[in-house]
Amino acid sequence: MELELRVEKEKEGLLDKIAYLANKLPHPVTIFIIFTLFIAILSSVLSNLGTEVISENLKGENEIIRVKNLLSSDGIRWFLDNIIKNFVTFHPLGVVLVFSLFFNFLNEVGLFQAFLKNTMEKIPKKFLTYFVVFLGVNSSFAGDLGYILIIPIAGVLFKAVGRNPLAGILVGFSATSAGFAACLLSIDALLGGLSTAAIKIVDPNYLVNPLANSVFMFVYTFFITFVISILNDKYIEPKLEKYEIEDEKEDLEFNKSITIEEKKGLKWAAIGIMASIAIVLLFSIPESAPLRHPVTKKLIMGWSPLLASIVPISCFIFFVPGLFYGVASKKISNDKDLITMLFKSVDGFGAFLVLCFFASQFIGCFGYTEIGKIIAIRGGNFLATIGLKGIPLLILFIFFCSFVNLFIGSMSSKYALLAPIFLPILYKMGISPELAQLAYRIGDSSTNIISPLMSYFALMIIYCNKYNKKFGMGEIITYMIPYSIAILTTSIIFLVCWLMLNLPIGIGSVNFL
Repeated sequence: MELELRVEKEKEGLLDKIAYLANKLPHPVTIFIIFTLFIAILSSVLSNLGTEVISENLKGENEIIRVKNLLSSDGIRWFLDNIIKNFVTFHPLGVVLVFSLFFNFLNEVGLFQAFLKNTMEKIPKKFLTYFVVFLGVNSSFAGDLGYILIIPIAGVLFKAVGRNPLAGILVGFSATSAGFAACLLSIDALLGGLSTAAIKIVDPNYLVNPLANSVFMFVYTFFITFVISILNDKYIEPKLEKYEIEDEKEDLEFNKSITIEEKKGLKWAAIGIMASIAIVLLFSIPESAPLRHPVTKKLIMGWSPLLASIVPISCFIFFVPGLFYGVASKKISNDKDLITMLFKSVDGFGAFLVLCFFASQFIGCFGYTEIGKIIAIRGGNFLATIGLKGIPLLILFIFFCSFVNLFIGSMSSKYALLAPIFLPILYKMGISPELAQLAYRIGDSSTNIISPLMSYFALMIIYCNKYNKKFGMGEIITYMIPYSIAILTTSIIFLVCWLMLNLPIGIGSVNFL
């Protein structure tokens, strides 16, 4: 007996040991409370030590950034004044609730179940991972939409074919994060605009266009899809077999064949989705359409109401076919049936609200103290003094961005901080702003999935708890570590090979100056 236990223990790998320790962690809400208290104490210590740093902003002006003491009178007043603001402005909160209201409506009315019953047999089980990962990677085109659309669908799809839904959720999460460095259609006016503003510090005439990384990202999409899929199927999913999936009533029933009413409903749902898309196009295509930029009249190349309103527009596109399906299949006979289903769409979000409240306080407090900014700037200054050039310098920059990403969640706000520091430095060392921007993307996308500061991390806990109540923040980080390492290392190798072949990274871009 003792020998068997010893042999079994020897079989345990690093992930098993980490997961064992993760199971000893307190509840995620408690963890966020502890993190908040720790940041408050740390801010007091660093503030009293006079910790500060001088940084150059996008206007080329120097500014002093000091640690703000959260335990000072000003800090306490700020905290009390912003408790509600931190919560209601927590980005995932409104997005998730609004999207869930309409997307979960498809579950309640039965459209999602009927559609999957009709189509799942057409997707071979062994290719499901590639299908999910490919969707997740490309969801970055719609911003954060993948976190609230692709990930829960991945869990449902995996369970529907008899696979572990936790694996579907985790692989969907990693793919959606990796997608910020990959996409078949990459049009990034936001980062391009920030890069242009930053490089004007040393070259006022330099322009970084929205397609600066498009060629690399197109090819990289297929590469990273393969990497993530193989890692899941060969390593992660087998490790998750020990987590028992709770037999709560599932949304999908695949044992029954599709009914005549469901077939009729699906036909009308197809008409509904064509109608909703036609309405969106009607408000987008004409030159004076309301979803075009009011001045430049652009629809995709740059900011536009279409891109800014992607979540409500997606909700509308989902809702119309759901309504058509419900009426045609006789699931909805009057307005009371419809409203009742909408009510049920947001049932069970109490735990999410509680988790968001404490996660938002931690993220808000951490941002107030400026500790994350100071870590980024001091690290950047160190990186500028070590004397590396070319590809080695670029690799070190990627590692640095992946590290800073653990402390500052937002991709755009982090880049707005780092770009004025690094782009001029890298420019002087022969690395183009376009290449620096691409390196930032790779570093940023690799560690989102292991940072509690990532806005949608709290939502991941809710997704996983649907299938296993004990699968919390510690377990998520444990099983995201291999994804993070694989995405980072293979992406660097892929980029180095790309650069050694002197391939263009985008339209109108150069690699080295």
